[in-house]
Amino acid sequence: MKKKYEDWEDEEELHVSPRKKNSGSKGNGKRKKKKNKWVNVLTIVMIVIVLILLGVYAVINHYYGKSNYVSDSEIELNSTVETESTGITDEEAEQLQTEIIEQTGDITLPNDENVYNLLLIGVDRRDKTWYGNSDSMILMSINKDTKQIHMTSFMRDLYASIPGVGVKKLNAACAYGGGPLVVKTIEDNYKLPIDNYASVDFDAMIDIVDLVGGVEIDISSEEMRVANNYINEMCRLAGVDASAHQLTQSGSQLMDGYQAVAYARIRYVGNADYQRTERQREVLEKIMKKCSSLSVTELSSLADAILPAVTHNIDQSTLLSLIGQLPTILSYEIVQSRVPYDGMFSSKGEMLVPDFAATIQKLQTDIYGSSTVGQ
Repeated sequence: MKKKYEDWEDEEELHVSPRKKNSGSKGNGKRKKKKNKWVNVLTIVMIVIVLILLGVYAVINHYYGKSNYVSDSEIELNSTVETESTGITDEEAEQLQTEIIEQTGDITLPNDENVYNLLLIGVDRRDKTWYGNSDSMILMSINKDTKQIHMTSFMRDLYASIPGVGVKKLNAACAYGGGPLVVKTIEDNYKLPIDNYASVDFDAMIDIVDLVGGVEIDISSEEMRVANNYINEMCRLAGVDASAHQLTQSGSQLMDGYQAVAYARIRYVGNADYQRTERQREVLEKIMKKCSSLSVTELSSLADAILPAVTHNIDQSTLLSLIGQLPTILSYEIVQSRVPYDGMFSSKGEMLVPDFAATIQKLQTDIYGSSTVGQ
């Protein structure tokens, strides 16, 4: 009969000398200890990795759960909304559209992974029954190569051929189709790729200014008079005592949310809407500077408070990446500009019509360092 494997093993042990047997046991013991040590280390490393991944997942869901993400597919075209007149006839609009398409049809969009374009939209609406007019449209172009943030205002009265709608003022794009349609309209007309948008109304902007502790603004006596009228209106709609927010003197001062938003809304003091876009960028820049002095913990708390007030289409991974890079981004140089550029536009009816080829070339070059115009 053949012996079992275990029987052979037992017999070998019986024939081993005590010295050899003891020596082998010590060697095997050391090897087992080393092996167990490495197993323990690998187990600890794996546990740490799993905990880190779970932590990252928790952070992503924490911030994303607080944000007001809206998929582009959820936004429907509102073709019945009434918007401001362009001041030109349908025939004139069609002719103008044809001329502009001939100028810009061959211009392609730049492609640079080191530039991230986020469109910030300030919405003017008194209720939530519609998307509202976009009275503030500021493109934040973050260029990692040049370490610059380009803040480019697109004025509300700019000519725009709105997809699915026709020729209107640019601010009407939001009224018809919210943030996604504003993005598509600027991309099509001004040949810039826009990665995402973030939209706030007056109420949200008031909260954001208050959350950063207010902003320092130098206001003239004439600006103060108009701002106080806006403060009265906003406080009345919010059911808030306006006397607590009224500006009582001109000059440099720390403004709260109602005061800063009222200042940014001033349109008919100074150089009309051109200067209003400057005020809007000024308030935004002051908010960013306040944020740049905050610690990572304070920025995290601020993100917790701000995200619920912002409507956006930024996916989870991009949002987390932006929050992680915020301390670095806030250290970049800020460069400001406005479309239309001085000397590069004409007026048609109630609209501002840029010299499109020259405007697109300058716009792309400022942000990317080169242009696709003429290529």
